[in-house]
Amino acid sequence: MEDRKQKIIASAKSLFSEKGYAGTGLREIADRAGVSLGNIYNYFKNKEEIFVSIFNPVEIGTTLTGSLEHIAGDFPLNIADVICAIKKTVDMNIDLYRLYYIDLIEFGGKNTNRLFEFFLAMGKTIFREQLDKKVQDGTLRDLDFDFLAKQFVISMVTFFSSFHVIPALRIEGFSDEELSEKIAEVLLHGLIKEGHKN
Repeated sequence: MEDRKQKIIASAKSLFSEKGYAGTGLREIADRAGVSLGNIYNYFKNKEEIFVSIFNPVEIGTTLTGSLEHIAGDFPLNIADVICAIKKTVDMNIDLYRLYYIDLIEFGGKNTNRLFEFFLAMGKTIFREQLDKKVQDGTLRDLDFDFLAKQFVISMVTFFSSFHVIPALRIEGFSDEELSEKIAEVLLHGLIKEGHKN
């Protein structure tokens, strides 16, 4: 029974990712899952309930847990490692991350808001613990780390998932590690040359 439900979810996830929510029919999900249309109704009331079950903030957020664990290391000095881990996570789970673009267009972002609330709660906790230590030991300035967590986590996830949705944004010719180093360089050192005065 549970195996059948998982097949329905997997089929719906790939179809929603490929064709969008409106472009995917329940019969198509049933056909791809190898089940009857009636079987779908044994597990879900309707197509929206399938979408919401796939767009589960905890499940999607859990894919990022390993990436954010790097923050427990020598963050922010190892920020390139964190960025690279986020990119690899998004690339490996792009069917899930692509759904947030579909949600923005077809559901007005209501499920994406829940997802980002989860990301931010997770990111804030980790950021706060690590960055407070760095302020105390004199490595970092005392900044608004809640804002930093929000900006960093959301911008990295959005930036890397956009590569798969908007071809013009792709950056070719760099390994994941090289690209992460480039982003880290700007985040850690900014644009203004050291010693330059306004």
